[in-house]
Amino acid sequence: MKKKKEQRIHFVVEQLIKVMNDKKLSKSAFAELIEFPEAKWNKISNGNQSLSIDEFSNIAEKLRMREIDIYTFPKKFVEIDKKDDEIKAQLTIELRDECKQQVLEMIFGNKNVELLNK
Repeated sequence: MKKKKEQRIHFVVEQLIKVMNDKKLSKSAFAELIEFPEAKWNKISNGNQSLSIDEFSNIAEKLRMREIDIYTFPKKFVEIDKKDDEIKAQLTIELRDECKQQVLEMIFGNKNVELLNK
């Protein structure tokens, strides 16, 4: 007896399935949302049919998402504009009020923190 070849689901399709699940949509509801015949979406989501780049772009448009945000889902892609001659760092931290002043003083120095607090 021949074994059925195991289908590999493409990464982009896996990401679309994550979006579908995040929106709590059934396969049929998702197919309707992206304006695909349900049978076609079933074949794509099962790895039995490929998805073209044009179809992917149309799906992104229907989902009101950028293609890159589907690719990086659930994170959103954020482009950082930087000049070649300039090194930047961005840091986001959450601190309790009692620690905030100490950390700011360590980073910026006492006098600069006083200016920031004005």
